[in-house]
This record gives sequence, structure tokens and C-alpha cells, in this order.
Amino acid sequence: MTDKSLLLVATFVATVSSSVSAASQSTLEQRIEQLEQQNQTRSQLQSEMSTQVIELQKEVRELRGIIEEHEFKLQQIQERQRDLYRDIETRLSAIPRNNSSSNQAQTSTSSSTAVKTPVVSPNTASQVRQAVGSGDERKEFEAAFKLVRNKEYTKAVQGFEAFLQQYPSGSYSDNARFWIGQVYFAQSKLVEAEQQFVQLRKDFPDSSKMSAAILKIAEIKVKQEKWQEAKALYNEVVSKYSGAPQQLARKGLQDIKQAGH
Repeated sequence: MTDKSLLLVATFVATVSSSVSAASQSTLEQRIEQLEQQNQTRSQLQSEMSTQVIELQKEVRELRGIIEEHEFKLQQIQERQRDLYRDIETRLSAIPRNNSSSNQAQTSTSSSTAVKTPVVSPNTASQVRQAVGSGDERKEFEAAFKLVRNKEYTKAVQGFEAFLQQYPSGSYSDNARFWIGQVYFAQSKLVEAEQQFVQLRKDFPDSSKMSAAILKIAEIKVKQEKWQEAKALYNEVVSKYSGAPQQLARKGLQDIKQAGH
């Protein structure tokens, strides 16, 4: 091989080596660039996820604050409702027990749970309707309830009974039945009161007054010293309800226990 041939071979080898080296360097740079891009993408995703987590935590805190505010308002409403009931019961309890012999004769000594409907004068229903205008269930209920606030208790019972005759399955019928029981309970007419609350449970199983009615029946059992029946009713409220009714039922059970029963 001549010197010229050797020079050509050497030149070719150098060219090939240079091309391979350049190609390797280009591939390496591309890989580095890809890794850098992937790292940037990963960092960006992590940053976005971190921002989303912070936003979600903020929303959770805001929602928790709203829930706590609503729970506080609900508690205030329940407390005001209990205060209203106590106030009405206190007023009812102030009624003289010996109003008349006819009122005393109304107190039943029977243990039957069938509701005994009070005598309602023929004009009572029309009088209630005329006071507010016929055909408005809510206003007619409020007219009867106003009689309770005005301490016209006999008329109040008659008004509620007249209301139930006209609206046996109305939106306020369970409330009317409940308040008849409330009036009797406050007058210590326990048998009549229990009949009303039991009838409410039978006729309106989905009533919002259900827990209150069960609690009242339990109180009646306590007054009658029927401890096992009272405890069963209180336990029913504890198992079925929450909030204020459950707390009142737990207190009732605690009072019975402290009394040694």
C-alpha cells in the first residue's frame, strides 16, 4: 500500500470517528434535554398539585365553618323551642286545679289508651274559621294555638278538636294532636294526655313531633312510677333520634337511675 493509500484510509477513519463522536454527543445532549424537560414537567405538576391541595384544604375549612355555624344556629333554635315549651307549660301549670266540678269530672280514671274526644260545641269550628277566614289551614291552627297563649285552655282543646275534624290529615294535624296532649299534661290530666300522644304516634308515624310525643309519654310513665315502661321509651328515643331529643332521653334515664330504679 502506497503512502497515498494510507493517507486516504487514515482520513476516512478520522472522518468516521468524528461522525460517530458527533452523533454520540448529539444523542447525549438530546437525552439530557429530555431529562430536563421531564424534570420541569414533574416540578410543574408537583407545584400544581400542591396548589390544588392548599385550595382543597381552604375549601374544607370554609365548609367546616359553615357546618359549625349551621349547627350553632340549629342548637339556638332548639333551645328557643324548649324555652317556649317550658314557658307554655309553666303558664298552663298555673291553672287552678278546682275550676269547676264539671272540669274535675272530665278527668278519666281509666287506663284505656283509646282517645276520648272532648265535647265540641257545634259552633266551635265555625267560630275558629270565622276568626281568620275559612279554608286556611295554617291560620286556623294558629287561631286555636292563640287560645293556648291566651290561657283559654278549654276553648283551645275544643278549637284543636274542631281543627282535627276539618283537617284530619292536614299539615298541622299532628301539631294539633300534640298540643291537646300538652294542655292535658300541664293540667296533670295524665291519662287524657297519654291518650293524645299515643294517638299521635298511631296516626302520624312520620311526624316531626314524634320524638317529643314519646318523651312526654315517658314523663307520664315516670309520674305514674312505671319505671320499666319509662326506661323503654327513653331508650327508644336514644336509639332513633339525635340532638336535643336524645339528650333529654339520656337525662331521663339518668334521673331514673339516680332515683334508684
